[in-house]
Amino acid sequence: MPLLALLGAFGISHAGSVMTLLAIPWFVLQTTGSGLQTGVVTAAETVGLLASSILSGPVIDRFGARGISVLADVAAAVAVGTIPLANATVGLSLPLLTVLAGLAGLTRAPGDTAKRVLLPGAIFLAGMSLERGSGAADAMIRIGRTLGAPLAGTMIVVIGAPGVLLLDAATFLVVALVTALFVRVREEALLTEPGGYFGWLASGLRYVRRDRLILAIIATVTMMNALDAGMNAVLQPAFASRVMDSSLLLGELMGVFGLGAAAGSVAYGWWGSRWGRWTTFAVCALLAGAPRFVLLWMEPSVPLLLFGFFVCGLAAGSLNPVLVTVELMRIPPHLRARVLGAGEAGVLAMMPVGALAAGVMLDGMGLGATLLTFAAVYALTTLSPVAFRVWRQMDDHRIPAPARQPVAV
Repeated sequence: MPLLALLGAFGISHAGSVMTLLAIPWFVLQTTGSGLQTGVVTAAETVGLLASSILSGPVIDRFGARGISVLADVAAAVAVGTIPLANATVGLSLPLLTVLAGLAGLTRAPGDTAKRVLLPGAIFLAGMSLERGSGAADAMIRIGRTLGAPLAGTMIVVIGAPGVLLLDAATFLVVALVTALFVRVREEALLTEPGGYFGWLASGLRYVRRDRLILAIIATVTMMNALDAGMNAVLQPAFASRVMDSSLLLGELMGVFGLGAAAGSVAYGWWGSRWGRWTTFAVCALLAGAPRFVLLWMEPSVPLLLFGFFVCGLAAGSLNPVLVTVELMRIPPHLRARVLGAGEAGVLAMMPVGALAAGVMLDGMGLGATLLTFAAVYALTTLSPVAFRVWRQMDDHRIPAPARQPVAV
């Protein structure tokens, strides 16, 4: 039951987060008509998310993942729900809207990180392998994200952006309730070391620096996500507009890739325990990244293009479950939130850089040259697991002792 509840919480919370990311900018545009105000509010949400990614780790490790997860989801519901309610009653000024958007961003990272910290205990209680449990969790996250975007678009048409924000708030409350009632696993080795908040934060960063595999994972995944941001935010839309003149194709490319990734996560969860983690990651990383840029550069027929993106998605679906399995096996329980938060912060910080680089190169070099450049950089990045021996440690079997029973509360 704890694992099923946690999987449901993953899916619902990520669907709600995607809906929030779409609904808040739409709400601002709809109510103010100002692109500048929309940018300010969106930036506030992003800054809140980035700050909480790295700063919330010591709090989760000190006070426990389950309680922080529930608190973060309730706070998210309050922050998101207050936006349409305040607009309908007392009015919503730009400073207040910016603060609420920032609070919404602040609550997302603690909730997501805390749920990831709860995952190994829930997997253990289910009598399941880490590979299978990690694959199931990633599949639910991908399904939630894939469904969240079209659901938000549809619901904005049906009930309007304020209604979607209220629906978002309700999803966060549901997730908080599910986590509080059903995700009851014993917390592993809560933080008790001296040093205070900043000392605890520094100890997590020191661990990242000492563990060469975790450092390599964070660096590689950060670069991959920066390149993906350039693809998703700039290059795919430019290809759909300039080459195919079809906004429908843009949605189809994202949809088939997401569908393939969800299928890949399920496949890894089912069969992944039989595969070598290093081999799986090395091969799938090469297949998931650079070929997408090359496919766009080749301009094949639409069916072939969609099939290629689906195959790339299948490969991408195995990446996160492998990484989650390795991270849970290597990182000591009392450091997990801080280390995972540091990795997430690096990814979030570099994604805008990737999108900006793609935009600058698109204007300066043209679409074809930019696609090939990104493909080359992506290929070099994903060759690092093959080139550096530290990645072979992914197949080590160092597993921290899991919790033995659920908390009786």
